[in-house]
Amino acid sequence: KGNILDNQELVDKLKDSKVKRDHVDKKMKDAEKKQNLVDTTRKQYSPLANFSSHLFFCITLLANVDPMYQNSLTWYMNVFDRSMDLA
Repeated sequence: KGNILDNQELVDKLKDSKVKRDHVDKKMKDAEKKQNLVDTTRKQYSPLANFSSHLFFCITLLANVDPMYQNSLTWYMNVFDRSMDLA
């Protein structure tokens, strides 16, 4: 039994582990940056999703007021497109 630093195989494995750890750390930082970008982009679309949901359900409920308000998906898409043009 000698000094642990005299075991060259162990020292080499420790160096390899350090290199791999550094590589994994870099990948983790990159993944965190990408996740932040995805979150920021998702939050930008949240008001549009909320508006679209309200618009869809309001139009859907119009059929309860009078059956003549039953509409097709094409009609809804036209209303949505016009509201986006006006926004």
